[in-house]
Amino acid sequence: MSRRRRTDQDRRSGQDRRLGPAVLALPYPMRFPSWPEQLVQYLTRYLFVFLGLLYFNAMEGIHPVWLQPAQINLVYALYFVINTANLIHASRHPVSPARFRFAMWLDIAATTLSVLNDPYDIPPSLLVFIMVVLGNGMRYGMRLFGEALVGSFAAVMLVFSLRYSGMGNEITPGIIFLNLFGGIILLYAYILMGRIEQSRTSLEQKSRIDTLTGLMNRRALLETAEALFEHCDFERERFVVMFADLDRFKDINDNHGHATGDAVLRRFAGILTETLRETDHAGRLGGDEFVLILADTSLEEAVHAANRIQKAVRSEAEAAGLDYSVTIGIGEAPTHGCTFDRLLEHVDQALYRGKVDDRGGIRLAEVDAA
Repeated sequence: MSRRRRTDQDRRSGQDRRLGPAVLALPYPMRFPSWPEQLVQYLTRYLFVFLGLLYFNAMEGIHPVWLQPAQINLVYALYFVINTANLIHASRHPVSPARFRFAMWLDIAATTLSVLNDPYDIPPSLLVFIMVVLGNGMRYGMRLFGEALVGSFAAVMLVFSLRYSGMGNEITPGIIFLNLFGGIILLYAYILMGRIEQSRTSLEQKSRIDTLTGLMNRRALLETAEALFEHCDFERERFVVMFADLDRFKDINDNHGHATGDAVLRRFAGILTETLRETDHAGRLGGDEFVLILADTSLEEAVHAANRIQKAVRSEAEAAGLDYSVTIGIGEAPTHGCTFDRLLEHVDQALYRGKVDDRGGIRLAEVDAA
């Protein structure tokens, strides 16, 4: 069993562990794009800088309206430098809601200055606001999508107010209609995006839940564990990982049928849910194997929790007239491993010893010498 799970760990070790949405407590739901997604976004910003410089410096008859050419070039240079700093930060810390928001408003500010200096009556650079909304808001969820819409629309209003009233031009009914029509489009886009986001969130949640037990499935469990360990400060925090495996579960399936086996798994999942705290995590790794992650918990406290689980399992088995128990392996980070893969391997070995020596027992992992 240990050899099989070690193969799974080798496969997981190649995954990108730099994202950690599971450990960020935000007052609103938010998406966290992967590092490759963010890299494409920053490359798009560099393209915007290049096109802006080309537009105001190389196109015949195009001159900035409010700023001097040297000043608009300075604006693009500052935008380039700040985005480069953001890019470096993103490569090291991909999950940063504060940076996401700052970069979005920086995009809006740079686009506003570009449109303000565009000499055309209806500036073609207005299209960049669409890129800002799509590239920022839709990438990070409805909260930032709404901010991007409101910010971009307010910026457009500001630009037209300055361009027409400040330059002594008359604000025509066509311009007013254009802005109202644009506002309606933005409102409709927000409503439509809200429905899309709701459907996407629902599908994503379903994809992370084990349909039989209602606990996290393997994928969600591994993602949560990697995120927790990635952001853990082991000098101040301790994580306990418990590996639970039902004993004689195969006999239940063989002798009583898979429906009875499924009922046992559901009851065991209920026991885990009732035993653990809201800050703990429990998931079904596969079959009759379950992994529990307990934050801010000592080994002694984890052993007490394991005893409560075993006691509840014995009561359930007796009530159902079935012969099964649960063996639990326990390990602590960083004592038994500073990464989830390393810790899970040691806990797996402890579980295996428990299966061989005394089914229905509790075994602690050995101290990690690595």
